[in-house]
Amino acid sequence: MRVLVFDLTGYMAHFRTFYTNSSSVSYGFPPRTAIIGIIAGILGYERDTYYEVLSPENCKVSVAVINPVRKFLQTVNYVRTKPDDDNFKNLRNALRAYLERKINTYQVGIEFAVPLTDKLRYRVYFTSEDNKLYESLKKRLENGKTHYPVYLGLTELLADLEYVGEFPIEKPIENRGIRSVIPEEFFEKIDFSQSLSLLVERMPYHFKLEGNLRKLVKIKKFIYERVSREIPLTDYRGVVYIRGENIIWM
Repeated sequence: MRVLVFDLTGYMAHFRTFYTNSSSVSYGFPPRTAIIGIIAGILGYERDTYYEVLSPENCKVSVAVINPVRKFLQTVNYVRTKPDDDNFKNLRNALRAYLERKINTYQVGIEFAVPLTDKLRYRVYFTSEDNKLYESLKKRLENGKTHYPVYLGLTELLADLEYVGEFPIEKPIENRGIRSVIPEEFFEKIDFSQSLSLLVERMPYHFKLEGNLRKLVKIKKFIYERVSREIPLTDYRGVVYIRGENIIWM
């Protein structure tokens, strides 16, 4: 089995937590649901049409935080708009309403993930036994063409996509740590004797469609290292080696 590897880069990201309150809190890296959403966008799937095609049973994905990430809370001003409001029927009306202070605005706190240095860089690993799906994504990545724009959580936070290549799956190297995020079933295998700064994220894992509604059917916890160091394990069963890196599937 072979694996497609590509990087998502950008200057800011916002992957909204599902348990947030009025202030939108962000994860430090994209959850599995966001990753398959990005892949679906690359391939041209419409919203809510890809949950079975890209389910955990049909494909495997993982992500590594290549560059260290920090978070900060920013106040954002929103404008309340309604399609039936005369103020927004044309640009002239909207400008007049703004100058006359007739537009209602409100402030919301939003947490963003930003790089400590350079740019955000998330490395995504993908494989599937569905050859048609795999080859379609491979062709898109090789050509550098996506059906929909790629963004990091919000449409305003556009991302660049860099294809790293296609690589075989090999046996793990046990004297090296794990490059990817680590799912909860591997927590007990982490070698805590090392000096690391580990962070835990509780994330949505899989959606399914019931009627016209999207339903969250599984939640998982993941660990990553605050400054992107590799995380050593005491047991490497379940680990795979790809392009010089030990990873674990999400």
